[in-house]
Amino acid sequence: MTIHDQDLLLAYEAERKFAGLNTPLTYLFVGSGPAEKVTALSNVIIARDLDDNIETHNYLVDFTSWYAVIHNHVPINRFVSLIQYDVSITPDFLEKSINGLREDPEAVLGYAPLSMKDRNFIRDNMGFEPLREACKTVYGIDINSLINSHIQLSEDKRWPTTNNVAMHRDTLKDFVRWFTPLAMHMGNQKPAGHAFERAIKLYCILSGRANIYLDDVLSHYQLNSHRTQDFNKDTGRLGRLLARNVMSTK
Repeated sequence: MTIHDQDLLLAYEAERKFAGLNTPLTYLFVGSGPAEKVTALSNVIIARDLDDNIETHNYLVDFTSWYAVIHNHVPINRFVSLIQYDVSITPDFLEKSINGLREDPEAVLGYAPLSMKDRNFIRDNMGFEPLREACKTVYGIDINSLINSHIQLSEDKRWPTTNNVAMHRDTLKDFVRWFTPLAMHMGNQKPAGHAFERAIKLYCILSGRANIYLDDVLSHYQLNSHRTQDFNKDTGRLGRLLARNVMSTK
């Protein structure tokens, strides 16, 4: 789990938010915020303290933790679920995730699929233009025509949305290898995190990996902590719901 708030992390532990998983969960603590309360916890890794980190690129959001895991050889299981701090999950989250990936080990599993025809995928999203320009400069590819062709011709016309995904550790390693030059080209600009989110689908298209989806095991509260989107939420109230692993505010 990628997280940047030590008090929220402690609230999760106090409420035993993830006790039902019956498997160890590791927190990747990112950013430059206070961490003295959690530094000694055995299940917390402070990304900025690792030898190889890109924590100065805060707008890359969760990618900085993915980068830290791979470039510092953090031990991970065969299948790894990479989730954000502002989610709640069902008791069968782990079982369903592992079963899905066992059926297709090279796939990338997403938890909140939406149609690629949705305007927010590329048409009206701030992250698409920086991603398009980076792909053209770094790899010499035109992703606009590539994505449009995929939407027209592929049976899978959805994308995972968010950065909550699961995959084989080798897939994670390969994604980090592929996306790091794009991330560094884009730099620490506000749209970079949105570009990263869409790059996950683009990577699957380019590498021939399938996307599989579970839409009933994770609820994303989308707290917008980097203020890159035009809305605000009651983070205090939602933080309490998240700590108790409440699946929805509806």
